[in-house]
Amino acid sequence: MALETKICQSCKANFPIEPDDFAFYEQMHVPPPTWCPQCRMTRRMAWFGYRILYKRDGMITFWHPDSGHEIYDQKKWHSDAWDPKSYGRDYDFSRSFFDQWRELFMAVPKPALQTQYSTMINSEYCNGASDCKNCYLCFKFDRAEECGYCNSCSYLKNCFDVSWSNHAELCYACVNLERCYQVFFSQDCSDCHDVWYSRDLVGCSNCYGCINLRNKNYCIFNEQYSKEEYEKKIKEFDSSKIEAFFLTQPRRQFHGYKNQDISGDYIYTSKNTKDSYMVRNSENLRYCQLLKAGDVHNAMDYTTFGLNAEWIYECGWVGIQVNNVKFSIWCYKSHDLEYCFGCMGSGNLFGCVGIRTGEYCILNKQYSKDEYIALVEKIKASMKEYGEMLPISLCPWPYNESNADEWFPLTKDQALAQGFAWRDEDVREYKPASTQVPDHIKAIDENILKEILKCDACGRNYQIIGKELQFLKRFNLPIPRHCPLCRDRARIKQLNPIEIYDRSCAKCKKDIQTSYAPERPEIVYCESCYQQEVM
Repeated sequence: MALETKICQSCKANFPIEPDDFAFYEQMHVPPPTWCPQCRMTRRMAWFGYRILYKRDGMITFWHPDSGHEIYDQKKWHSDAWDPKSYGRDYDFSRSFFDQWRELFMAVPKPALQTQYSTMINSEYCNGASDCKNCYLCFKFDRAEECGYCNSCSYLKNCFDVSWSNHAELCYACVNLERCYQVFFSQDCSDCHDVWYSRDLVGCSNCYGCINLRNKNYCIFNEQYSKEEYEKKIKEFDSSKIEAFFLTQPRRQFHGYKNQDISGDYIYTSKNTKDSYMVRNSENLRYCQLLKAGDVHNAMDYTTFGLNAEWIYECGWVGIQVNNVKFSIWCYKSHDLEYCFGCMGSGNLFGCVGIRTGEYCILNKQYSKDEYIALVEKIKASMKEYGEMLPISLCPWPYNESNADEWFPLTKDQALAQGFAWRDEDVREYKPASTQVPDHIKAIDENILKEILKCDACGRNYQIIGKELQFLKRFNLPIPRHCPLCRDRARIKQLNPIEIYDRSCAKCKKDIQTSYAPERPEIVYCESCYQQEVM
């Protein structure tokens, strides 16, 4: 089919559907979308409410007490003590599919957290996590120990306030690290150790305030020193000069390596991956985001997770051996699902919630294979909305507690105007700080662990935990003045946005596409010019 231009039924902007897109929709047996890629992505992200935790019925959970959802502790939810199929119901052709799905969704109990609870040791304040030991307030996090306040990381040890990183140890306040040790206040670094206030370093050590270096040691603001000179100079280091120095150095048009035929940003070892963001080891994708785990093939409009995922469309947080999954949220080790939530180890489900090791179910009711196939086709034919993701009106999380707000912040009025829910915070719960925190860590003792602090940015209360204080003292770091949530959001803002702009290379002047907006002050080079100057 030829390229078509459609009008988004959400934001009313024009968007293209290209011949390859039509081929994918035909393969997946779905109609073309009626919302633009940006609105589709925001809608999916609104279905991830993982970051805000509550105490409820003696449990830590991400389900608000007023959500109306019954919750079970994870051991019970994953056990045979209850049967999700007992909530099954007949399909009523006189009613909307989504109205019936909503009733089922509200009725079926949910797990308090989305973790592999049997692999979590002393890490009860983490969510979207597995294989963690002694971790605190870590999210989308796995194979880690002795960490705090981290987000979207794997294989970390003794790290605090680190996001979007893998294989790091003793790192602090960093974003996008790979195989790093003792790296602080840095970004986009790999195979580095003993690095401070730097970005885009590879194979470097003992560097302060550096950018675009490869296999260097003992550098400050990219200037080479002897070991003796370096140790003397760092005592005089002025961190206030970092950003001004970075603006004098070129930036690469995109972050990534070992790619073929890609567009987007933060893409690594992938092929034919278009208009995507934060993707690894994948092939034949478009409009996909945050697939950090990688190993995804043949997918469109897919946000978060991965790990052996193939033929995925309009889904979020599905992964670990999933195939032919559409319009679903938080499903693992499953195949041939449509409009499902929280289904594990299952196949051939339509409109189900919480089914485990089940097959041929519709609205959680069991059918034979032949009955299932016939009824699903009849339901699809009767649905005016078939082919659209689960509506935001069914989403249990308000916009300001969802993953969407992390990447695309809105005001309350903006969110409500776009059809999202909103939850006002109860500012009365915030208390004044119980102590005045000294500027230097040497003036602080363990009594700080008993104190209540108040965030300088949002006013929320927070506390310092024991292993955090030990870490800060070990590396002579100050007590943070912002709460963990504000620090987490600030690290997301350090990443380039999920958006591509037209711009010219600052050196050769050729047209490029980049996630650096034209009005941003950075010097941006095309890949060829960057390779010539930096690599």
